[in-house]
Amino acid sequence: MTPWAVGAMAAIVLGAFVGMTARARPAPRLLNAAAPLSWRRPSWPRPRWPSRDRASRTSDDDVASWCEHVAGFVRSGHSLASAIGEAGAAVPAAGAGFAPVTHALSRGRSLADAVGLLDGDPRLPVGLVRAVLSSCAELGGPAAAPLDRAAVTLRARSAERAERQASSAQARLSARVLTLLPIGTLALLTLSESSIRRTLATPAGLVCLAGGVSCNVAGWWWMRRIVEGAA
Repeated sequence: MTPWAVGAMAAIVLGAFVGMTARARPAPRLLNAAAPLSWRRPSWPRPRWPSRDRASRTSDDDVASWCEHVAGFVRSGHSLASAIGEAGAAVPAAGAGFAPVTHALSRGRSLADAVGLLDGDPRLPVGLVRAVLSSCAELGGPAAAPLDRAAVTLRARSAERAERQASSAQARLSARVLTLLPIGTLALLTLSESSIRRTLATPAGLVCLAGGVSCNVAGWWWMRRIVEGAA
């Protein structure tokens, strides 16, 4: 094996690992060949609002600002339904997440039914506010104070998440350095040292290279799991 071939192989290994650092899409579920075949009525996917996907990307701060605007409009004399529409125009970043409610209200549906179109996952900011809006729509009473408390909760959650991200920044940087440094060192030594190229051209050298790359990938995966679990 020529030195240029060894260098090209090291470059391919480096490129393949860099490509692995990107988040991979989940693999499609395969059919189990051992399972007996049976006929099932096809289940068509339920129609979803396009803004629901955008709602999952809406930040806590944007939704908190939206809640504050709704509470302000309610205090100024607006009904809760009209305040939701006004707040959507005032805070477009969060208004996209509540677009199903605004659209349903414009078509004459009740506020309780319109709020029920939102995603109820409390881990999402829209899902947290959905519970507050549902209670206000079904039970009545003043809505400004509950929305203010929801805004305070969302801002506290955003601050806590930012603190965890800042605390784990050093760990993420250390994981990248510990992962990329061996690969960069190997590529540099392969291009500059003929003895390294001769060693990698042997079967024993290729085995060592494969083992080192495997251990490096396993360490990167493990460090990433630890850092993402903390952040």
